[in-house]
Amino acid sequence: MTLKDFANLSVVLTGYPLSTILPDFDTQHQAQELLDFLQAPGRVSPGTLQQLDAAWTAIENNSDTSVSQQVQDTLMGNPALARLVQNIIMMWYLGAWYDLAQPLNTKSFVSEVISGKAYKNGLAWGTMGAHPMGYSEENFGYWNTVPVLLQPQPSN
Repeated sequence: MTLKDFANLSVVLTGYPLSTILPDFDTQHQAQELLDFLQAPGRVSPGTLQQLDAAWTAIENNSDTSVSQQVQDTLMGNPALARLVQNIIMMWYLGAWYDLAQPLNTKSFVSEVISGKAYKNGLAWGTMGAHPMGYSEENFGYWNTVPVLLQPQPSN
């Protein structure tokens, strides 16, 4: 999967525009870091990644049905891909990777933080108008003002 394909898929999965997922002036290279993490040897089987890439390519080339509906039907409705797609969403929002072998609805799931940068840049923080523990770009006393929330954009 190319960076462009991963970014376009991530736009649909996160609800954020491409300008957030893969900005023109990109100092953080968040999309590249997450794609590299996803494609690291031993993380996800090459066959599953190829299946995801093929499914996403088919979705991008089909203009008969909305992309969101196709993602729901083709990716989330496919047991072989659904868990991986959920993990990609969590990578973007939380900067964390969850063990694909364990269901998410258990209390003892295994996760790892992808990197400090991925955690700090997680979409969850801007979505809820917060910042990661121990990190803030705001000045002292910023908590006296109402936070500005990032707004995910609905995909078509």
